[in-house]
Amino acid sequence: MTKAIGLGVIAGLLATLARAQSASPDQPAPTPPPSAAAPTPAAAPGPAVVLPVPAPVLRLADPPVITVETLPSENPFATPADTPAMPPVKPATADAVIPATFFASVRVDPKGKAVSLRRMRDPIPSLSTTTQTSLLRWVFDPGRKAGQAVETWASLRLDLAVEIDSPKIEQFLLTPITPSTPLAKPLEWGNDADWLAGVKPGPPLEGTVANEQLDTPPVPKKQPWSSSSYKGPFSAKFWVRINQNGRVEKTIPIQASDPVLIAYFRKQMESWAFRPARTGASAVATWNELTLGGQISFDSELKSTASLRQSL
Repeated sequence: MTKAIGLGVIAGLLATLARAQSASPDQPAPTPPPSAAAPTPAAAPGPAVVLPVPAPVLRLADPPVITVETLPSENPFATPADTPAMPPVKPATADAVIPATFFASVRVDPKGKAVSLRRMRDPIPSLSTTTQTSLLRWVFDPGRKAGQAVETWASLRLDLAVEIDSPKIEQFLLTPITPSTPLAKPLEWGNDADWLAGVKPGPPLEGTVANEQLDTPPVPKKQPWSSSSYKGPFSAKFWVRINQNGRVEKTIPIQASDPVLIAYFRKQMESWAFRPARTGASAVATWNELTLGGQISFDSELKSTASLRQSL
């Protein structure tokens, strides 16, 4: 009886083990440890292989965005006022001596004779005929290159003193700048140094040598100067800012029959007393257009001459 029970227990265990093995038939068999392989002989050295260098990666950048601007619909110089500024009853003017600089380019032949003239920056165009007559009578030591006299253009700076007599003002008109006033184009007449620095000369004309290629530039040795005087009409226009005290504190030149008059009238404005514009009971600063006209006379005197090393 005991033997039969023992055989039954063993049979049950074997049946359980058989069922467990049938439930996982895909269990992999344990992998035997790898056997020691024989060392592989080193390959014989061959020619070096040069790998191609990859091309640089191009980066695509977005194009710059251009901002579109529009002109203001109203004049930015306009200042609202109940009562506009008024001019002085009788603006006083005085005699004055104004320094001015004239730049010219004179074609000089190998004998030192002035052949032709170009007025590059003329502060007194009313005297252009007289100025040209004088300069074409000048005699030069000619420009030289490699020891030889050559034909070239002399670049000249003439420092003048302009004596202006007190003008007879026949028109003195002050107009307020309103929102509907068109923007005016200023008269571009900056200082001489900035103008000279911005000169970009072209290639030399046929038959001449550029000033920059010379060993020595042409130098005036005889400078006859004809009596340069003018008497006749003049005109000028400025935009002026008149402050609360009735004084001109800022000016923008718009037009002048002779640019030398810009400096002259700016000097005269220092003594002019305007009635300022008003808003309610308060005086306010405003921009105005000042138009001047009448008769004037002036003389110019040559003070000094310089021969420049750059072409004009």
